Amino acid sequence: MTSTLTLFVDHLSQPCRALSLLCRTIKVQHHEKYVQLIKGEHLRQPFAELTPFRKIPVVQDGNLLILESCAALRYIADKYDTSNQWYPKPPSVRAKVDEYLDWQHTNTRAHGVGYFTNKVLFPFLKKTPPDLKAISEHSKELDRVEKQFTSYFLGPRPFITGDSPTIADLVAACEFEQPLAGGHQLSPPVMEFLGRVKSVIGPEYEDLHNVVRKFANKVLS
Repeated sequence: MTSTLTLFVDHLSQPCRALSLLCRTIKVQHHEKYVQLIKGEHLRQPFAELTPFRKIPVVQDGNLLILESCAALRYIADKYDTSNQWYPKPPSVRAKVDEYLDWQHTNTRAHGVGYFTNKVLFPFLKKTPPDLKAISEHSKELDRVEKQFTSYFLGPRPFITGDSPTIADLVAACEFEQPLAGGHQLSPPVMEFLGRVKSVIGPEYEDLHNVVRKFANKVLS
């Protein structure tokens, strides 16, 4: 299938990594245009012409522009994944994928990015010490999130909907990797989950996550 798919990404960003990993895993022809967050390129032209939100990722497919990452993941999986694995079509399975994608915004993502931002990103950008109170609060919330994720969303299954990962698992893995890069100690069940996702994705998983790990190591060293 010929594709005009373009991703505007920075792999320091969790949703950007999830989109890139999906496209690379299903081997859809696409282009990745890098927009450097720490240089503020998302706030300036020419990128700012694409989106009033001035945030990444942005996905463009022909004349279609998608400005929200979960909507873009659904669209790409629905259109380009011929295996139907990553966004399964049965309504009962798809509902569980959507349930996690809706839940994670105020849980996995909110506290993972909160931990990383206050420990790594803000100290780098503002040249100020880490906000220890905010870091502690997000760390405690992450402990809760990890328990709820493993008990409810995984349960006895290797992945959220069963034996194969979906876009929900990609999003979860990328979000959990963010505080992990910043030094948060994830629980053994979550670490085992990350290992399973990595084993399915292959070397691309490490390649993309090494971007955020190297950045965090540089700031924290």
